[in-house]
Order: sequence, then C-alpha cells, then structure tokens
Amino acid sequence: MEIYLIPKKNLKFSKNIHKIFLNDLFEIYPSEKEKLLKDVVIREFENIDKDYDVIELGEVINKISFNNNIKINFLDNNNLLIYFKNDKRDKYLFIRVVLVCIILFLGAGMAIINFHSDVNMNESHRTILKILTGSKDENLLFLQIPYSLGIGIGVATFYNKLIPNFSKSEPSPLELEVSAFKNEVQNYIIENNEK
Repeated sequence: MEIYLIPKKNLKFSKNIHKIFLNDLFEIYPSEKEKLLKDVVIREFENIDKDYDVIELGEVINKISFNNNIKINFLDNNNLLIYFKNDKRDKYLFIRVVLVCIILFLGAGMAIINFHSDVNMNESHRTILKILTGSKDENLLFLQIPYSLGIGIGVATFYNKLIPNFSKSEPSPLELEVSAFKNEVQNYIIENNEK
C-alpha cells in the first residue's frame, strides 16, 4: 500500500493541545487511506513552554510504520515547523500596533523631508516652474500640490492599495518580502534545531 503525504502550511496549534495527529500535519492521499491513518498520534505534549517545535520526517515514518506494507511518499522532504499560540488575547496588541504605525509614519516623513533637502527640491520646483511658465513666481503651490498627491498615489499604487479588486488578486511587494522573510526564518529554525 502506497500513501502520499502533503504537508500543510502555517501549522499553528494551541498551547493547550495534548496530541498532534497525522492529519493535523499532512493531507493524506489516496483519501480512502486517510481513515486508516488520520488518528495516528505523531507527538504528545504535557506542558508546552515554547513557541515552536520541529517535527522531523523520520519521526513521522516511525509512527506510521506499524504496518510494514505501507510505503510512505512525502511530497516535500523538509521537516515541519509547528507554532504554538496562547489562547488568551494580547491586551496590548492595539497599543503596540498604533505605536509602530506612528514611528513608521514619522520615519517615512523624515526620510522624504531629508530627500527633498538633499536634492534641494524647492529650487528644482522653481526651475521647473520657470521652464514651464517663463516667469519667476514665488508661489510654488502650483507644482507642490500635484507633486505631493503624486507621491501618495504612487506609493498606494506600488503597494496595490489603489484598486481594491486588483489588490485582492495579486500580492503586494511588501507581502512578498514578508513571505520570503517568514520562509527564511522557518528554514533557519528547521536547520538549526537542537533537540
């Protein structure tokens, strides 16, 4: 009998869990074999005091090999990283998010101000206005308002937040970077796991 195990993504369990079963970690194919294997206990816990754990594929093989007629095929040969989360809500999450947003907003504002100071944007706008109109007008709002709106629209477009339907169908560059970072962290934890 041959079975195929496809690992599930983003494995998160409560810290109150006592057993993790095979079907919590893998999609089991063919589906008629799932009834036979879904209740196989892969790991048992007493008190969970860590935030993550690594389940090695060898451990899964040992738990399933109660029947010598089973040939196991993993469709991903990486060990599994599981996360444990507290069931209680974080009371200070909203405050932390607001503080991080304020810091990021101020940092982005300072970066834009420093950029404009470095390139002498005021003088650049004066030069552009003189080229376009031929007069040396001191009122630069004619250029600065569209320029400021353009920066905001450009950032919103870059992060796919301008067109709502488009942003649902395609990840933004920021989401891709966060996903790549999470994958690197998972790979690092799995490779450097100490038992």
